[in-house]
Amino acid sequence: MIQENMEQIQQEAFAQGQQMRQWHNQQQRVVSNEALAILAADFAQISLFQSNQRMNVVAVHERAGVCIRAFLEGYRSRRP
Repeated sequence: MIQENMEQIQQEAFAQGQQMRQWHNQQQRVVSNEALAILAADFAQISLFQSNQRMNVVAVHERAGVCIRAFLEGYRSRRP
């Protein structure tokens, strides 16, 4: 069950990263690496708050890491 949840988190974060990049492209915005890292961390934090699951501290950190990595991968991907 945890693996499925992590996969879902990863897929959602990846898709959100792609959507954010598409929006930035449409708005002709250039985002620095530092700003992108902050954006990914903010997204992970919001995702954690929206979760209705009770997780221990290790699970929260693991989930945040997965979320941040997937968001960044989605943002940096070249797929439309």
